[in-house]
Amino acid sequence: MKTYYYPENLRATVKLWFWNVRDFCLVCVGIIISAFLFVQFRTVLPAALTVCFAFLSLRAEDAAIMDYLHNAVRFFLTIQQKFYWKK
Repeated sequence: MKTYYYPENLRATVKLWFWNVRDFCLVCVGIIISAFLFVQFRTVLPAALTVCFAFLSLRAEDAAIMDYLHNAVRFFLTIQQKFYWKK
């Protein structure tokens, strides 16, 4: 087996600055669409949504704010909590 100098022997996700490549592409497309909609309709709502998504998808050491929020919603709202009391 060959050993590569890429992080974690080619098993790590590809990152571009602080985002995964998929998230970075979504942010870029969102910026383009937001600019077009701002020029045509003078609305800043798509730009605000794009900035919010860019902030929530920031990654630092394989942890993103969006992952944390997803896990918190699952823990507090959607997954049934079971407690067993024993003497």
